[in-house]
Amino acid sequence: MTDNCPNCPLQDVEPMAEHDRGTQVSHLYRCAGCGHVWSTNRDLNAYGEAA
Repeated sequence: MTDNCPNCPLQDVEPMAEHDRGTQVSHLYRCAGCGHVWSTNRDLNAYGEAA
């Protein structure tokens, strides 16, 4: 799942790390444009992707 950089206009940043915990998934991102690092935590049920 890609994300948009919260620090600059770069979109569709690929995660550099992923960790799954059941229906919860965490991604770590680093923007190739500005170098900003951030993480997300998502519930796959909200995206219709839970198995």
